[in-house]
Amino acid sequence: MINFLKIFANFETLSYEEKESAYRQQIRHLKEVWSDNTYGLERLFRLFLCLAQFIFPLLLIRDIFGRCGAISRKIAVEFYNLFKLFFPLIILYFGFYRYPLIVAFVIYLLSETILHILNLIFLEDIHVADISYRRSMLLLLLHYLEVVLDFAVIYIGFDLLSERLSGISAVYFSLVTSTTVGFGDIHAKNTVAQLVVIIQLLVCVLFIILFVNYFSGKF
Repeated sequence: MINFLKIFANFETLSYEEKESAYRQQIRHLKEVWSDNTYGLERLFRLFLCLAQFIFPLLLIRDIFGRCGAISRKIAVEFYNLFKLFFPLIILYFGFYRYPLIVAFVIYLLSETILHILNLIFLEDIHVADISYRRSMLLLLLHYLEVVLDFAVIYIGFDLLSERLSGISAVYFSLVTSTTVGFGDIHAKNTVAQLVVIIQLLVCVLFIILFVNYFSGKF
C-alpha cells in the first residue's frame, strides 16, 4: 500500500502543514480581505470571490481530505480536477448532453473553475504559494482543457451553432474558439450563442493573464 501511495507522493520526505479546516481557512481569508486597505469595486469583487467558494464542492473536498494532512488534500484536489476534466468527455461520448440537468451541472462546475481562475488573479496575495511551479502549470493546463470541453457540452447541449454537431465537432469548435483562430466553417447561429462565444473568449483571456503571471513569477 505504501509503495502504491508513493506513485502520488513521497510521504516520507514531505512534511504536513498545520491541520486547519478548509472552511475556517476560507473564513480567515474572508476576514483578511475585509481588513485590508482595498476599496470600491476591487474590495466588493474580492469579497464576492471569497464568499462564492462556499457554494462549490472543492471547499468540502479540501476540508474532508485536509484532515489527513496537506499532501492528502492536494492529491484529492488533483483527482477532483481530473473528474471535472473527464466528466464532459463522458457526456459527449454517451450523448448525455440531451439532458438539460446534466448540462446545467456542467455549467455549475464550469462556474467553479472560472471563479477559481479569478481567485488566482485577484486573491493571489492571501493564498499560500503552491507546492511547485510545475504543479501549478499542470493544473492550469487541466483547467484550460476542462473549460474547452465544458463549452463543447454547452454548444451541443443547447444547439447553439450553425449546424448539428457531433461530440468531436463540438470540441473542435470550442478549441478553435478558445485559441481565437476562428476558421468560420461553424459559427454561432443566434444572439445567445454569440454571448456564449464571447464568454469563452473572455475566459481564455483570463488564462493568458495567468500564464503570463506564472511565467513572469518563474523568471
